[in-house]
Amino acid sequence: MLRDFGKLMELAKRLARTILLRGRVDKVDTSQELNQDEREYIMRKLAEPSHWLERSRLKKDVDETHAKDWEKLKATTVNDSKLRYLGTVVKIAAVFAGIAGCTYFFLIGNYPKDGNDSSIKQESITLELENGSVEKLTKSDNRQFKNSKGKVVGLQNADQLDYTQGETQDGSIDDSNESKVYHKLTVPYGKTFQLVLSDGTQVQLNAGTSLKYPVRFVKGENREVFMEGEAFFDVQKKQKQPFIVNTDNLGIQVLGTQFVVSSYPEDAYINTVLLEGSVGLYKSSRKRNGEEHTILEPGFMGEWNKEEENISVKEVDTSIHTAWTKGRMVFSHMKFKDIIKKLARWYNVSITNNNAQLGEETFTATFDVKIESMEDILESFKRNYGFHYDIENNQINIY
Repeated sequence: MLRDFGKLMELAKRLARTILLRGRVDKVDTSQELNQDEREYIMRKLAEPSHWLERSRLKKDVDETHAKDWEKLKATTVNDSKLRYLGTVVKIAAVFAGIAGCTYFFLIGNYPKDGNDSSIKQESITLELENGSVEKLTKSDNRQFKNSKGKVVGLQNADQLDYTQGETQDGSIDDSNESKVYHKLTVPYGKTFQLVLSDGTQVQLNAGTSLKYPVRFVKGENREVFMEGEAFFDVQKKQKQPFIVNTDNLGIQVLGTQFVVSSYPEDAYINTVLLEGSVGLYKSSRKRNGEEHTILEPGFMGEWNKEEENISVKEVDTSIHTAWTKGRMVFSHMKFKDIIKKLARWYNVSITNNNAQLGEETFTATFDVKIESMEDILESFKRNYGFHYDIENNQINIY
């Protein structure tokens, strides 16, 4: 029937245009409409793996202009009922509306957007409360969280959870004898989330990260949190209350500063990158005193070697280590085996590299992960180093 991809896409454009303009009869050329068999054929063909890369490249080209044009399209040609019809009936392919100048794919259910199979139930962002119950969070939520006494301690507004609605001016517990109450925020692979602690400290959690923290810090005591994964901290300065991040075997103590901590269980190092201020690094089993701290200056990274149990310090480009907070992924002379770990976390996929030589190759690259899919990135590496890969559901195998 149709063997040429270009011809297939032309028909997909006609199909999408017909649906979008259904409410404006004067704009529709009924002679160009497709019959039911043609529609089903297009939808089926566009789902085939052989066309994943073409769709991904086209999506990348138009993503930057899509949002503005799509809003214009909704305002001028399509009402809400038509949008619902488009989402539930068409589910493919292609909104190519010439009158608004936008070109964009609505991918069908079994096409893995950004390297993920959308038929797989994605793990949720969760909040474990003081009583052990676990709440699922979505970025469209606006809700309150209360303590055992019924008082509001936290407010969620979309992708941020804020604990500054405190009973005291500085968000601390007045009674130092009152036991701390902890919450634990867990962000799965493929997602990020923001948190504001009771003292105003801002934390941005990267994919695959959990942070345990007091709902209220106790006045006069250290402000301590416990994390696994990667997070950016912008700590409120309190001279008499050091802020301490506890990770696996490494503690980071600060007064007020900006820094990034990366502590994933599967990584050989725990990295702390300082943007401003000053931090002290120490082995968790040691006493916290100035003599045993390794002090970092802005622009430097402290690396804790898990195997050798020592800390080394080197100067780094801090923008590389904070790029993820802006939706970018930057690799500078990084081994491919380490790159795919980061990609797996960001896109929530499983990547198996069967090419040992490729794993040791180093690459320097920058990707905008807000608009570039997993396939886009793999193809970029493939152009620089010949290898093959296949994708099945959310499993990627590299050969």
